[in-house]
Amino acid sequence: MRLGLHGLGKLSTAVALAAVFGTACGSGDDGAKKAGADAAAAVKGRIANTPALAALVEAARKEGALDLTWGLDGPKTVKNLTAAFNTAYGLNLKVTLTPNQNLPATSAKLGQEYKAKSPASSDAYLGNAELSYGLGPKGTDALAKVDWEKIAPWTKGQANSDGTVLPLLDLLPGFTYNTTLIKPDEVPKTSADVLKLTKPVASTPYAAQFNVLGAKDAMGVDALHTYLRNFKAAGYLGCGELSRIASGEFAGMWISCGKNIGEVFAAQGAPIETAILKDAAIVSTRYAGVPKNSRHPNAAKLFVSWLLTPEAQKLVFAGDHADDSRLPGSRTAQQIKDYEAKGVKFTRADYEFAAGHPDLYSSAFKGQLIKLLTSK
Repeated sequence: MRLGLHGLGKLSTAVALAAVFGTACGSGDDGAKKAGADAAAAVKGRIANTPALAALVEAARKEGALDLTWGLDGPKTVKNLTAAFNTAYGLNLKVTLTPNQNLPATSAKLGQEYKAKSPASSDAYLGNAELSYGLGPKGTDALAKVDWEKIAPWTKGQANSDGTVLPLLDLLPGFTYNTTLIKPDEVPKTSADVLKLTKPVASTPYAAQFNVLGAKDAMGVDALHTYLRNFKAAGYLGCGELSRIASGEFAGMWISCGKNIGEVFAAQGAPIETAILKDAAIVSTRYAGVPKNSRHPNAAKLFVSWLLTPEAQKLVFAGDHADDSRLPGSRTAQQIKDYEAKGVKFTRADYEFAAGHPDLYSSAFKGQLIKLLTSK
């Protein structure tokens, strides 16, 4: 599971992002401004055809602000999204961004704030399937149920079964490696191939994504336990600590938290690539929603629904090298299709998967996997 998967190991990255962003979100770069301007015509048409959206825009305008405790993998992705959002809707919302990629910690905080009847520290929520389920109606019930299709018809069929969150993007965890240390003919094709490597391969100390492989349609629990007994991790690092792969401290990382994270590093010149393994492929969905105790709920609903527009999804992919594979034109969907054509079988770890596999997301099962992974 990813309770702690895509967050606990990214604290150092969050600190770096804080240095880039500061606490107040600016106007974004020129690309974001142009994207917002280009989107304005499309937005105008959507507003004209959707009275509920028009009312939401005006309600957001009156609120005048949007506070986010968010962190995506690209250092400028959220900043560019909020800048384009303001421009596209003709708004001048004061956007305050507190960069934080520790998704489990921010989700826990939102849950605590709701129980304490305190205002939410973030107007909009960001988290993976497990965390979203935990904040949903069968958990702390901290997320608002929204008629997303009514205010944003382009989100039809996108919301989870509880109506609390919309998918933002899909990550493809895999075997991330240093291309100067692992040659093309050495790159693993299956999970068994990873065990044959003699070069140092790291993992996360929280067994990121391994729990998903416990599903019957993947490895299954017994086979997963056996596998982890045989996997000798050379060390442990967080999801965002791929600089330690790039430096050569480790030759690879299994399971990494997303192919896109490696691509963010590679775009800066790091010798990093990610292989998606045939028998251990996962699609991990990241969601966005609105806490019931949001200070600016209308601005938050407008922003979250904006994230699924074609204009916003282009910015998401440009910054994070991933998008929502359920949407037409998704580049991540094309990647998945290409892998499947090569015989790769994916397990989709989305909200419904988390809801249907409570055993794989229990603290007891997670503890077993962590113990097997780290007790060598």
